[in-house]
Amino acid sequence: MAESKTVTVVPLNGSNYGTWKVQCRMALVKDGLWSIVSGTETAPASTEAEKYAKFVSRRDKALAIIALSVHPSLLYLLGDPEDPVAVWKKLSDQFQKKSWANKLSLRRRLNNLRLKEGNSMSSHIKAMTEVFNDLAVIGAPMEDEDKVVTLLASLPETYNMLVTALEASSEVPQMELVTERLLYEETKLNEREKSPKASGKVMAASRTDRKSIKCHHCGKFGHIRRFCKDLNKDKIAKESKSPLNKGQQAGKGQSGSRSESLGFVAQSLAANTCGTNSETWIVDSGATCHMCNNKALLEDFVEFNEPVDVMLGDGKVLNAVGSGIVTVCTNLVNGKQQECKLHNVLFVPKLSYNLLSVSKVTEAGKSVSFEETKCNISCSDGEIIAIAKKVGCLYYLDFQPILKCSNAVSNEGTELSNEMLWHQRYGHLGIQSLKRLANEDLVEGFNFDTKKDLEFCDACVQGKLHRCSFPNSGAKRASEPLGLVHSDVCGKINTKSCGGAEYFLTFTDDKTRYAWVYPLKQKSEVFSRFLEWKAVAEKSSGHKLKTLRTDNGGEFTSNEFENYLKSEGVKHELSVPKTPEQNGVAERLNRTLIEAVRGMLIQSKLPQKFWVEALSTAVYLHNRSPTKGVANMTPFEAWTGVKPDVKHLRSFGCTVYAHIPKDERKKLDSKAKKCNSRVIYSRDVKFNESEFGIEKELPGNEFQADKHVTLELSNDNDVVVEDDQADNAEINERQPVRERRAPDRFGEWVTIASKDVVEPTTVSEALCGPNAERWHEAMQQEMDSLQEHDVWELTELPKDRKAVGCKWVFKVKHNADGSIERHKARLVAQGFSQRFGVDYDETFSPVVRFEKIRTVIALSVQRGLKLHQMDVTAAFLNGELEDEVYMKQPEGFEVKGKEHLVCKLNKSLYGLKQSSRCWNSVLDEHLKSIGFTQTESDPCIYVKEEDGDIFVVAIHVDDIILAGKTDEKIAKVKESIAERFQVKDMGELKYILGLQVIQEDAKVWIGQPTYTASIIKKYGMENCKPVETPVDLSSKLVSAIEDSELFNKEEYQSAVGSLLYLSSATRPDITFAVNNVAKFSANPTNEHWTAVKRIFRYLKGTVNYGLLYSENANPDCVGFSDADWAGDLNDRKSTSGYTFQINGAAVSWRSKKQTCVALSTAEAEYVALSAAAQEALWMRQLLTDLNVNIDEPMTIYEDNQSAIAMSKNPQFHGRSKHIDIKYHFVRDQVEKKTLTVLYCPTGSMLADLFTKGIPKEQFKKLRELTGVAIKP
Repeated sequence: MAESKTVTVVPLNGSNYGTWKVQCRMALVKDGLWSIVSGTETAPASTEAEKYAKFVSRRDKALAIIALSVHPSLLYLLGDPEDPVAVWKKLSDQFQKKSWANKLSLRRRLNNLRLKEGNSMSSHIKAMTEVFNDLAVIGAPMEDEDKVVTLLASLPETYNMLVTALEASSEVPQMELVTERLLYEETKLNEREKSPKASGKVMAASRTDRKSIKCHHCGKFGHIRRFCKDLNKDKIAKESKSPLNKGQQAGKGQSGSRSESLGFVAQSLAANTCGTNSETWIVDSGATCHMCNNKALLEDFVEFNEPVDVMLGDGKVLNAVGSGIVTVCTNLVNGKQQECKLHNVLFVPKLSYNLLSVSKVTEAGKSVSFEETKCNISCSDGEIIAIAKKVGCLYYLDFQPILKCSNAVSNEGTELSNEMLWHQRYGHLGIQSLKRLANEDLVEGFNFDTKKDLEFCDACVQGKLHRCSFPNSGAKRASEPLGLVHSDVCGKINTKSCGGAEYFLTFTDDKTRYAWVYPLKQKSEVFSRFLEWKAVAEKSSGHKLKTLRTDNGGEFTSNEFENYLKSEGVKHELSVPKTPEQNGVAERLNRTLIEAVRGMLIQSKLPQKFWVEALSTAVYLHNRSPTKGVANMTPFEAWTGVKPDVKHLRSFGCTVYAHIPKDERKKLDSKAKKCNSRVIYSRDVKFNESEFGIEKELPGNEFQADKHVTLELSNDNDVVVEDDQADNAEINERQPVRERRAPDRFGEWVTIASKDVVEPTTVSEALCGPNAERWHEAMQQEMDSLQEHDVWELTELPKDRKAVGCKWVFKVKHNADGSIERHKARLVAQGFSQRFGVDYDETFSPVVRFEKIRTVIALSVQRGLKLHQMDVTAAFLNGELEDEVYMKQPEGFEVKGKEHLVCKLNKSLYGLKQSSRCWNSVLDEHLKSIGFTQTESDPCIYVKEEDGDIFVVAIHVDDIILAGKTDEKIAKVKESIAERFQVKDMGELKYILGLQVIQEDAKVWIGQPTYTASIIKKYGMENCKPVETPVDLSSKLVSAIEDSELFNKEEYQSAVGSLLYLSSATRPDITFAVNNVAKFSANPTNEHWTAVKRIFRYLKGTVNYGLLYSENANPDCVGFSDADWAGDLNDRKSTSGYTFQINGAAVSWRSKKQTCVALSTAEAEYVALSAAAQEALWMRQLLTDLNVNIDEPMTIYEDNQSAIAMSKNPQFHGRSKHIDIKYHFVRDQVEKKTLTVLYCPTGSMLADLFTKGIPKEQFKKLRELTGVAIKP
């Protein structure tokens, strides 16, 4: 008889139970076995031997089918399977439980399903269907409408066109229809991708889709009934006489139907109409006409007698009411700008985007080439005249429309009047305000004829057209500065600034109308900027902030913001939602600044990325301009009490010439350089206020510091200097002097909006950003330090040698509370190019570990020592080099005329392979010379005993921790170190290696609350719901299998790395949880990421937790050891854990998976005990070095009696003879009486924290016993 065909069942993997259940049941039904599994067929009496034997055979076959269709990683759920009925029920109970947690897990899994570009649609639908089925299985079925919405929400942008078309339907389509449409759409997209890309010249859009459209009036294809020419002959004849069809007709050469002659917009438009700026222009290969939605942009506008219909790709129809000419200015990659005219542009008021028709462009003799990331429009000679960047599926043109006025008069190329010049210098301030400045004598150095009027200003027309003022609310004014402050966030700005800002934050003092502005990369920066502003404003005014008025934006209403205001006693007034007039002062300032910025950018012809620079200028000028809110003075004078001097002002964006120092030019070279798209710091400059615009931007669209001009900087953010000389006078040659303090007249610039705190990666990036002054000063300080230490001398490079490169590294140093301490620049040699035996030999240098720092801190509590800190300035520069090393001159500081020379290094420099070793050798020699002894247990810890008191020094590169009995003894050691090295005395230890340290009342607390909060925010968990334990006991993590949903590996590894640093420093309570998720870093799944997020949720509720060492706690060092037998579900290996406590808190701990498979709990515990014994010996040696008397054996507590017995004698030889010899190390130490192993009840076993997840109450108990406590 022929054998039946084998049925394959997809293995049960834990996430596909619904699918597996159906398939497995059908396999059992096929073989006639389901009645046994369902329990409807029971075993016959044992007396009927033949029937009973047949039943047992069928029962075993059913059991085999079920067990063999379960993934090996889940076989443990079956136990010792004998009865298929019991096995089926066990699996059902495990995976079909109708708990809310199971529903939540499936819903999360469903929400995480996202179709990625290029992935299979059928596979995606299959995956979602499986989840739908699983939900139905557990009694939580989804309605068809929910299924459709969920499926459509999971699609990428390429399907937006279809989604939009489906949204237009009045009823929710059926799931089957949506599935069919999606699969068809995928086929079309694949065909489109396979079509050849011409060097890209596109002549017109494809009309394939339109051929399938059938008219229900005439029966023909290509149009719909509404546009049927047979139905609308009279109307079409009338419209053919409209101005649109004269000359260049829309849709020339088409069939004559209205939809073709008047424009068909490609379907890509319909999928992207939501939330886009109406001034955006998009290249559209499906549009037969250019179309515009802003009538103000149209010249020679002709209104149609009747509206003309324009049909979109989704069938929607809009009305075009006229046409005209649009003039645009395109931005090209080389910094040039090209003015172009678009003729016969339809005015479609309700159009979301402005459209550039490819067919019209090609009809005009131009070519359009589409590439992967951009689209180029070129003339017949190949010259590119416009560029569009691809965002999603659309190509966005990089140009700005130009408003044209028939009476516009351009000031370019003509000599400006004095009045027009001051109008430009003041950021296009209105004529009435300019006259007030002069008439009321509000500023110094202002020369303006109030009898003259201004000429027409094109920049003002374009920047301030359609101005509307807010109504006067008549609200009561503040009686003193900071009595009431108005604040608001403006943005999103459609162009990122040079520093990456897209928003700006304003503050306006109600009493004085003085304003501040801060650029922001994200709205989440608002709170930190508010803290900066508050500190500056209160200190400079001598008043305290009383009331803050804002809108209801989330950036102002967060718990963090509100709690801070309450703690400071600041009243927070919120405007009514959607009523910006109630915060009119802030709104008016935003409008004033934006108009000024727009006008200055238009006037100066600078790229829009300079908007932050224009904004800084605008607020500077605003504070020196008259305002209705303050009588007879400017906001600057009302705030400071000093009348401002404005004779230093120059027109924003005008051409500047910088003086070239004498030592950087030859005799007949030009003495000045015309600046062009560069940031240069010079006090000797000349301005040409009749010339604007950038000739050519640097490659890569990036600012660079001019290497031909000395980078000399004062603390003036305003680099303009007063020019008291005649225009034809020669500029004095002088050596610039770096000033430490800015003149009073520039004091406000220190608090101007250039607050983008970023860490640049290149010199050019550092010197073009808003913090350029600070970075340059940091660079200069580093160069001064290098010269002071005589680090190198210039010489010729020997023929047989190569010079290593060097690089500037920029770092923002923070205080313990996260505030900025200083900006630091360091010159680093590129040691990766050094060759062993030529440029270096030995490289090893010791670094103190966290265990040793914690031990020193615990000992200081025990001995009553005070902890202090020092920082060695430019530490590596003190090391003497034994090898000959040559390095290239540092960027930005090359010596003029000696660029061909290289630096022969006399001292070690950061980045060299041997630098750390050289520095450590010098420091080691000096500490020994002043009486310190290096410990045997750690070469980075030094001790010194004097008058019966111990003094400890711990070294971490250039950070020095000092622990001494009295302030006098500590001061003496500090003086001894300062005699040899340049140091910075940091006082009492408060912040070291990222750890916050609090010393008070015979206790020391160490923690990382700032770092913890930062990583919670970094990974988007700041708004998560806290949990009380870091491990979910109901979740058993296993490695990814074939059908697992994978998670982004880079993000996963980054998050785990951040958590590992935290767990190894001050948070032993998360050590096991972090090590557990770290095992899956090579191939993480969504389930693994859920476990990582669980840790962040736990940290959210314990941000301020750390280790607390107390003088009243047990001063002895005791250890705890434990193991979790076969806890790893992948390879069944055990997990070891130990911790050592001194003065009530952990100083050393570890959680690690064992390298061998243990055959019993006793063996796993014994292996873990061996690892703890090794750590105990090292702790014993360290404490001995620190003069701690240890007469008795160190104690390790263990909760397994068998393991304790094995550590004392080999009485269990039969069960332990296979154990590796190295694990018997603990028995040897017990025999030598250096260690003793004692029993500890499981409920008090602290090492349980490091081997497995434990219940909430037990976890809290062990966490407290480990010394983890909230910050005092």
